[in-house]
Amino acid sequence: MKHQAMIQPRMETYRTLLKQNTFLSGAAEECLKQLCAPEDQIYVTLWAPALVQYVAWVLEEAQKNRQKRLYFLARDAYPMYLVAKKMVEYLHISIEICYLRVSRYALRIPEYHLLGDACLDRIFLSGIDISFYQILNRAALSEEEMIAVCREINYQRPLHATLNRKEIFNLRERVKKCCAEGTTHLLERIYEKSDAAYETTIGYLRQEGLLDNVRYAIVDSGWVGTIQKSMQTLLAQEKPGITLTGYYFGLYEYPVNRNNCRYEAYYFMPKGNVRKKAGFSNCLFEVMYSEPCPMIKAYCCEAGRYIPVFSQVENPNTEQLKRNNELLRMFMDHLSKQSEHKAAMLCEKDIAGKLYETIMSRPNRWEAKYYGMQLFSDDLSDEHMRCIANRLTQREIKDLRIFSKLCIMLGLSKKVIHESGWIEGTIVNAGKHISSNLRSARMAKYVTHLRQSLKAK
Repeated sequence: MKHQAMIQPRMETYRTLLKQNTFLSGAAEECLKQLCAPEDQIYVTLWAPALVQYVAWVLEEAQKNRQKRLYFLARDAYPMYLVAKKMVEYLHISIEICYLRVSRYALRIPEYHLLGDACLDRIFLSGIDISFYQILNRAALSEEEMIAVCREINYQRPLHATLNRKEIFNLRERVKKCCAEGTTHLLERIYEKSDAAYETTIGYLRQEGLLDNVRYAIVDSGWVGTIQKSMQTLLAQEKPGITLTGYYFGLYEYPVNRNNCRYEAYYFMPKGNVRKKAGFSNCLFEVMYSEPCPMIKAYCCEAGRYIPVFSQVENPNTEQLKRNNELLRMFMDHLSKQSEHKAAMLCEKDIAGKLYETIMSRPNRWEAKYYGMQLFSDDLSDEHMRCIANRLTQREIKDLRIFSKLCIMLGLSKKVIHESGWIEGTIVNAGKHISSNLRSARMAKYVTHLRQSLKAK
């Protein structure tokens, strides 16, 4: 019996947590009457109600701040957009709900030439298994241009060789030095592509009403706030002094320069909330909530209208996301059939945080296996897809512990860190030393987020 329980999601655990809010629980129980597949049942009991609590908070904050319009940002905020559309109708809230087709990539490319050589700090960022190819791909360089840059800066490693954080930092400083000395034309290439993308990008933002004289805010999943800063930088070229407000599920840190940007978050802010951050997985959050379509790469003008240009790389989780969004609509339909006066219960208790922490930081074998095989990209584009709980050896898992990781990052060890998008899922799937590895992973995340929190201003 114990073995049988371990190969199914912990439905009773999530149902018990959800019963603390009878408004959300009532909708989930109605959905369960129609569903048999465990992945469908867990979606309406965990993922859907948790997201609804976040969107309810967004609408409450937007009303307090007299916002007249909310822009939900592609692709992560698409499910949030579906929820918000239904909720403003159900609760008679007079806020216009819009969906804005943007991406970090589509906004950063036209922003680079406005930043000067500071754009290199945006391009040379660390991540999971990052190579020089991926770094230069963030600037939209062709492979031929990448090879030319390697030649100019005398970079002799393979383009696709994985770099650790210290190597990326050193490479950035080397590139900056070469740019200053005029031995590489990297910045000229970046500026040329950036300048060419500016007009169509600002044209799309203007067309969608972001330069209108109306109070509005943007809504997204969050994490480091750079997409909001990119939008503000672009919009300020046409409307100097414009202030942009953003509502997010969580924020680990702020951009370096956040002038004229106001950030609000539901679950955690950069300062404090360290325990919440240690029990959360932003990568798993992104896997579960997205639009089943390719990423936006740029914009073009056709017949006087600006339209998004999609990447040629399909979203590999398309079918799963379509099903998730069907289930979300089902949940919202049942929610809206309940008495309107019960809606006040939406923000009563933080059920969302408890649900997320349970599955994200302590998954059982079924949950780790099922969700761990979903594909995601940690970079600006979808070209570097991998399983969110990628397979690591016990040695590689131990290298992610605080002391080992610190030695590698400081260059005291020659090892390359192999990271996981969802380390807890990776640990459970590895099948050995699960309890001790989970404790070590939690401690490593706690220390990382404590350090970020202490630096936050």
